[in-house]
Amino acid sequence: MTSTSHPAVRVRPEFNLGEAPVRTPLTLRRSDGTPDFRRRLATLGLRRGAEVIVVHRTVGGGRIVAVAGARIALDRGVLARLFVEPAA
Repeated sequence: MTSTSHPAVRVRPEFNLGEAPVRTPLTLRRSDGTPDFRRRLATLGLRRGAEVIVVHRTVGGGRIVAVAGARIALDRGVLARLFVEPAA
């Protein structure tokens, strides 16, 4: 039996913003949704590559996030469509 070498695959740990720990710098990787939804997020500063920090968890499953010098309240439905990774 011969072994085959495979190039190393770099896996980026991506998870939705609703699963993010509080007070940890994150980078927004992508958002799922319609173009209108993504445009609305972009007007709030939530665009690909933006640094995001979860500031507070709300009782109903929402989060207060800090992005671009502002704090924004997001419900769990929106959080589930935003995917982040730990900031470099």
